[in-house]
Order: sequence, then structure tokens, then C-alpha cells
Amino acid sequence: MSNPSNENVLDSKLSEKEQKELRILNKKSNKLRKQIKKNDDPLNMSIREFMRNWADTTIYIMIDLTNFFNNLSRYKSHFNDIDDTNNWVSGISKMLKKLYSIFTKKQRTIYMGFTLILLSFALYVIQITS
Repeated sequence: MSNPSNENVLDSKLSEKEQKELRILNKKSNKLRKQIKKNDDPLNMSIREFMRNWADTTIYIMIDLTNFFNNLSRYKSHFNDIDDTNNWVSGISKMLKKLYSIFTKKQRTIYMGFTLILLSFALYVIQITS
């Protein structure tokens, strides 16, 4: 759509003032998109924002995991025949793909990593105090 012929047609139908306004709007839009992208980066967040996002993300993960475990009967047909191992493999792979998608949506991997670090510190402290 942005081939030279379309741009020439657009240039001929827009006045100079309209073209200038479009350029200004385009520059503002690019700045806003860059700012939004920068604000969503966990490295640029305040500790308070990061902790709030971490808590929210952890809640969403727990909700998705609860829904996954409640719907395990959906995979029941893969495990009916004990001799059909190909069906077992496909059932297990579907379950693992679903778990993988739960943990890798959006920026969940960063927050899951943070959760694992906190858990490792907690286990280390428990081990030391025992």
C-alpha cells in the first residue's frame, strides 16, 4: 500500500498544510509508541510498579493453572487405551504445550523467573536455619 504510486496520489490530493499536519502527527505517534514500549519494560519500572505487575501476573498464572487442572478431563480420551502409546504421547504433548503457553504469555516469563528466584532464596534460608 505504501508503494510510490500511492504516495504520489496522496501527495497530489493533500494540501501542503495537510501534509505538514500528517508529518507532525506521525512524529508524535512515534514518540508515544516508543514511550509506551519503554514504560512496559520491567527494567524501566519502579520497584513498586514491578511488584504490582509481578503480583498481578502471578495471580493470572494461578488462575490459568487452576483452569488447566480443572479441565484435565479434556485430555482423558488420550489415555483410555493402555496399549496405544502414540495416543499417550500426543496427549502428554498437548498438555505440555498448554502448560508452556500458560507460562510464556506476554511478559510472564520475566515474572516467573523472579518468582523462581524468590523461591530459591526462601528455600536457601530455610535450609540454613534448619
